[in-house]
Amino acid sequence: MDSLSFINRHTRNLSMSSATRQMLCLFLILLAPLGQAASEAVLWLHGPNDGQPSQALALETDVDIQISGLLAHATVSQRFYNDSGDWAEGRYVFPLPDDSAVESLVVRVGERLIEGEIQPRGQARDTYQQARREGRVAGLVEQERANVFTTSVANIPPGEEVEIRIGFRPRVDFEHGRFALRFPTTIAPRFVPGQALPSGLGADEPGGGWSPDTDRVPDASRITPPVQHPDAPDHNPLRLQVSLLAGMELAALESSFHAIRRDFDGERWLVELDEPPQAARRDFELTWRLAGQDRIRSTAFRQNLGGSEHVLLMVLPPEQLRTSRTPRELILIIDTSGSMRGEPMTQARESLLFALDSLGPGDRFNVIEFNHITRSLFDTPVAASNRHIGQARRFVEALRAGGGTVMGPSLAQAMQPPVVEGFLRQIVFVTDGIIANEQEVLDQVRRDVGHSRLFTVGIGHGVNSQFLRDGARFGRGSYTFIGDTGQIHGRMSELITQLTSPVLQDIEIHWPAEVEVVPERLPDLYAGQPLLVTARADRLAGEVTVSGRQEGRAWQTSIPVDAFQVSSGVAAYWGRAALQQMLDQPTTPAEREALRPAVEALAVEYQLLSPYTSLVAVDRTPARSRQVALRRHDVPTNLPAGRSLDGFFSGTRALPSTDGGSERSLLRGLLALLLVGLLLGHKRICRDEDEATAKEEQA
Repeated sequence: MDSLSFINRHTRNLSMSSATRQMLCLFLILLAPLGQAASEAVLWLHGPNDGQPSQALALETDVDIQISGLLAHATVSQRFYNDSGDWAEGRYVFPLPDDSAVESLVVRVGERLIEGEIQPRGQARDTYQQARREGRVAGLVEQERANVFTTSVANIPPGEEVEIRIGFRPRVDFEHGRFALRFPTTIAPRFVPGQALPSGLGADEPGGGWSPDTDRVPDASRITPPVQHPDAPDHNPLRLQVSLLAGMELAALESSFHAIRRDFDGERWLVELDEPPQAARRDFELTWRLAGQDRIRSTAFRQNLGGSEHVLLMVLPPEQLRTSRTPRELILIIDTSGSMRGEPMTQARESLLFALDSLGPGDRFNVIEFNHITRSLFDTPVAASNRHIGQARRFVEALRAGGGTVMGPSLAQAMQPPVVEGFLRQIVFVTDGIIANEQEVLDQVRRDVGHSRLFTVGIGHGVNSQFLRDGARFGRGSYTFIGDTGQIHGRMSELITQLTSPVLQDIEIHWPAEVEVVPERLPDLYAGQPLLVTARADRLAGEVTVSGRQEGRAWQTSIPVDAFQVSSGVAAYWGRAALQQMLDQPTTPAEREALRPAVEALAVEYQLLSPYTSLVAVDRTPARSRQVALRRHDVPTNLPAGRSLDGFFSGTRALPSTDGGSERSLLRGLLALLLVGLLLGHKRICRDEDEATAKEEQA
């Protein structure tokens, strides 16, 4: 039943004034969307053409990953189906693995393949918009964050599909003897602080997200895509396959969160999801170990591109036993905001309890929780006595999730006080990292970390791992990912080993020629961590020597350049790392803008996506007449597995700009007050009319 029919039926016999009847009509019209929002399975968006809600296009995603040693290449194919009778424009916000080098775009229209090219971001957007107006099929891929991207595809014909193929090089991690590649499949709704900006003052090209742009997150509308309700039918089916050339016999090959099929063809391992397609709700993580890998202490790759030698070098220092113990000041910070509700909160509590068990005699500690407020167990760190640890365990076990995600005060409380002489301060930060103002927090870490070490622990699927990696890098610590409760013991044990083992410091690399090295400042290494560097030089010959000190003991190893393996992808790896190092330098918006030309130039040179460059592909043949309307559809993402929708959209969220639930609650309250006023007014009108009728009868 539509709203007008409902109003006519229920006001036809009411005796009320015209003004009262109009107010009731307004009330019912305003109330109708609330009922619709409660019953619909998808969060709808209003398109720019006619203001009417647009249902998302159907979308399917295929992922193909090729791995060779430490290097990998992947292709994500996104197929947009237009089942409507209108010409459509699709837009989809999606994640890619951390530090991915995105380098190619192909648009398939029927049998035609259209190659994309890297252009400065503004130019690429103009190219796309012109093709959109002219009725030509076009694709545009833009970087919103280092791990968040937007695909736009214009002029999808009615009843047809357009396929977008994105080529990129993901990172392969190696720690504690385990290789790992993680592929995120969906984006969790992010906490967006700040006040909504007037139209035109936010992002250059506003997005279709559920959050407006704000003064603290000017591009919020571009990184908050609509969310598919978890009770809705499966959306965005995912197919994924991996080809692994390990170079040695495998001791183990496992998928952390998906059932898989594995086949070996004598050279490569072929891995695919056991029952494809699957809904894109869980991160895919593949891990493997090599048989006899204890003998491997280094590996190196090289590629000549444009007359320059590009190198990727990994060196694993020898393990050493601790000969002395430095007392620790361990600060445990736990995120108890609404996004942690459900399985993530359970995982976070158990992770903290595990860390408390690592405290030893002579250590100091404290526990800090944060949501939209910050609360610490003790005013200052206390001795790790049995009584204090018992208090901490009870405190942690009682924690529950709810509220906004305001990280700054908790980090300030942990980092800013001076470190007590004779103690090593280690901050363990347990969170999902699902915020939109990452740069604010990273700038705070760089400014305030001092002599502390920051270790980040990412909890659950949809975690903002790029932010947590960067935080650990700026905080001179390490990053640990925990996807489910089954990983807590193993992953936290590895972290505790890093916290309690000697650190390899004063690392130096001696190159046989002048080189551009990334990172320029080599980090300290914790137990199980390799040294991973990439470099560019005009030519290389001779050998590379790596040295360092561990608890006063010197360590050194050399690798002949002739032993480097020739492999594609090394140049792209260097280009991506060099871009990130440039983007890490500035700390103010003005400094970032001043760096823009240099970032653009390097990204164009290596044909890579960046915050200032985009990939665009345009069909030469117009397909849609300019007289035919085009409707835009924003494709929703799935809620990550194990997370609660109420944790993101509920009345407990602190900031109205990010809280659809509290806005709806406020609106319901105002409408309820309006209804009470209407009823009281109607009752008074009826009483007055009854009194007038009685007087007429008496007369």
